[in-house]
Amino acid sequence: MEEIKKHCEKVIQILRSDYNTQLQYSGIIKKIYDVMLQIISCDNINELPDIHWNSIARCFADETTDYQSPILFEIDKIAKLSEGK
Repeated sequence: MEEIKKHCEKVIQILRSDYNTQLQYSGIIKKIYDVMLQIISCDNINELPDIHWNSIARCFADETTDYQSPILFEIDKIAKLSEGK
């Protein structure tokens, strides 16, 4: 669980630095940000929200056209770590 939170914190950090303006508006960037905050507040892996990570990653790539964003790599790591829940 700690490793999942570590990756979530990285995503939050990147979103705040690269997409700070978009965090004020509804859309995939705000959704990802909110999901990361929600995951960080979880105490164990069974509390994790049921997220369709591939859809979120696809929407992010489509909206930002940044197909090499470190956010996509972090989301992939989170998805793999949370698979076993």
